[in-house]
Amino acid sequence: MVHMLSIKRRVLMSFTVFAMFFGAGNLIFPVFLAYQAGDNVIPAFTGFALSATALPVLALIAVTKEGDLDSMAGRVHPVFSRILTIAVYLAIGPCLAIPRTASTSYEMAALAAGRDSTLSAIIYSAVFFTLAGIVALRPEKLSKRLGRFLSPLLVLLIAILFAGTVMSVSQVQLTASEVYDSSPLAEGFVEGYQTMDAIAGLVFGSILAINITKAGVEEKAVRKECAIAAAGGGILLLIVYSALAVTGTLSHAFITSPANGADILSAAAASLWPQYGRYFIAAIFILACFNTCTGLLSSCGEYFSNLIPSVSRAKWIALFSVISLAIAVSGLDTIISISSPVLEIIYPIAVTLMVLTVIPQHLKGRMTYIIPVATALVFSVAAAITGMSFLWILPVLTATVIASAVHLARS
Repeated sequence: MVHMLSIKRRVLMSFTVFAMFFGAGNLIFPVFLAYQAGDNVIPAFTGFALSATALPVLALIAVTKEGDLDSMAGRVHPVFSRILTIAVYLAIGPCLAIPRTASTSYEMAALAAGRDSTLSAIIYSAVFFTLAGIVALRPEKLSKRLGRFLSPLLVLLIAILFAGTVMSVSQVQLTASEVYDSSPLAEGFVEGYQTMDAIAGLVFGSILAINITKAGVEEKAVRKECAIAAAGGGILLLIVYSALAVTGTLSHAFITSPANGADILSAAAASLWPQYGRYFIAAIFILACFNTCTGLLSSCGEYFSNLIPSVSRAKWIALFSVISLAIAVSGLDTIISISSPVLEIIYPIAVTLMVLTVIPQHLKGRMTYIIPVATALVFSVAAAITGMSFLWILPVLTATVIASAVHLARS
């Protein structure tokens, strides 16, 4: 056993964190955001970075500090903990996030191959989930398979696309679209919701801890190494997001009225390599989506096999792969439209739990958890109905301060 990881192993774990997080949404959302934000790209990207980078890192640190999501939510009530944890795992797993990895990568593969049909989508998704499921069966091997090989390759491909775009475009005319004209920071923050990474961090913590423990780290040092890996993965995410945002900003030079970030990336690759660009961008999407899919399948299989031990981890992974296959063939746009209201409700509750986990211990009591989380639930539902995305923040902050002050006074 060792007290800490070597620098090399820490870099490997950071790439593993990056690989688990960086999937379909991480590719398409920052590019499209930058394109739409135009001359307001800096505040818009700042908001995106907060929700798509800072929150996932906080989630990993919080969940490894508490042990797991059940323990975090259990401070409110055991029944609430069970309901929320299952809802989070299903949302980030077979109901939304996992199907999106196949549907997004298929759209790019179909574009590259020039063939698109329901049958080909089913065949592609079946092969995709079969391979991802096989890799996910060994969670302790993910740091080697993702961090050492697949993740660095993905970063290299994105770096090539970024460098090529920067060198080929000298000047662009930027104008913010209507949605990013009035409140770019807030809009960028909400766009970061769509990556689902803040919620994913709550389920990836156990897999990260397994890999660090497998490396021989003593139990008392695992939490520290998880925090270091989370920070390292967050830095990698921020660097890659910045490169993609620059690509999206410069894309005004070679595309008009794109439907989404995938269109922009395809156009960027095609402008650089007219004959092979579509294959290049398809490789990036497939690799990114495969990495995230394996991490999600592994995490979901781990949780539900512990929840219901009579069903093995392998069977859970197989079941989730089949469910994800059925949902994936409905298409990317359908999945995104369904995910938006669900995330609008889950995110505030998850973020509230993260913040409560890291505040000083002497300020925390039972009501310090119950009152802010109940407030987050009420106002997140109201925000989802009214479309006012930040409606919940001020009430939750107020509830947290009041509950902490009352607990401190009673103590």
